[in-house]
Amino acid sequence: MSSSPELQFSSAAILEQPFATHKPRLSFDGTGTDDWAAWRKRLLPELWDRFSPFPGKDAPLKPQIVLTQRFESFTHHKLIYSSREGVPIPAHLLIPHGITGKTPAVLCIHGHGRGAKEDVAFGSGEYGVSYGRALAERGLITLCPDNAGMGERAHPKGGCDFLWRRLNLLGYDLTGYRVYDLMRGVDYLRSLPEVDGDRIGSAGLSGGCWLGMVHAALDERVKAAVLSGFFTTFAQTSWVGHCICHHPKGIGELCEMPDIAGLIAPRPIFVEWGTEDTSRPVHPAFEMAKKIYGAAGVEENMVLHEFDGGHLFSGEKSLPWLVRNL
Repeated sequence: MSSSPELQFSSAAILEQPFATHKPRLSFDGTGTDDWAAWRKRLLPELWDRFSPFPGKDAPLKPQIVLTQRFESFTHHKLIYSSREGVPIPAHLLIPHGITGKTPAVLCIHGHGRGAKEDVAFGSGEYGVSYGRALAERGLITLCPDNAGMGERAHPKGGCDFLWRRLNLLGYDLTGYRVYDLMRGVDYLRSLPEVDGDRIGSAGLSGGCWLGMVHAALDERVKAAVLSGFFTTFAQTSWVGHCICHHPKGIGELCEMPDIAGLIAPRPIFVEWGTEDTSRPVHPAFEMAKKIYGAAGVEENMVLHEFDGGHLFSGEKSLPWLVRNL
């Protein structure tokens, strides 16, 4: 028996119409500061819930330096610290020479590049500027950790998808799991005598942009953030086939990606995007988030730099901006 040619059997194709008309429940739809404050009060706790569970009590960091190297403008420490009990995180810590007094610091979050933290601290240029190193050369302390499931934290059987499956079985969300690690990175930076704990920023490319956005939304200790290469919408990227780690279960029912960025207000953010990076479009996401910043009365605290190039970290304008804002 043959199927009728008029019938559509593809489950994904059948969802195209509801997908095109879907509106998240808590996407921002206000105008002024009262609307913004009320919306933020509703969305923020639900977002915490969506990315939970988080540990009820932080484990001791137990940092250990395993390697020290001196470079022309900074000292590099390879170190390990704990996130959860029994969960070690390898990272690069770059401390500029000649700093006096308390110094700003930046948590540098890598994306899906093969080198993970190595790309951020000592990259070849394949993904643009190695922003961990570049910021250290500009006088800021930088911490470049491996995200869960990547770099030295990868498993021989696979990366994000393999880890997602195991975490899902245990009731964890991968984004939330990684964001908690970033919070512990801030804890570690604030524990250093050289660091001004009130002047901590973040920078991230691609998956690091996504994690940096969620982290800054949930962790107000981040005073300024550079978000590069994945400032877009779930609607525009879920149809393309990006990694599952960018799409927590049910997130589109709750909000859109620019809504998460809007939760960072009034703190400043710098968005950069290469115009050839067409599968991760910055429009209309930037305008959606800008509307939220405008309602919060801080429209000037959101900046966009579009540059000629692909999926990479430019740094041309974003890095000087971050130094000035910290």
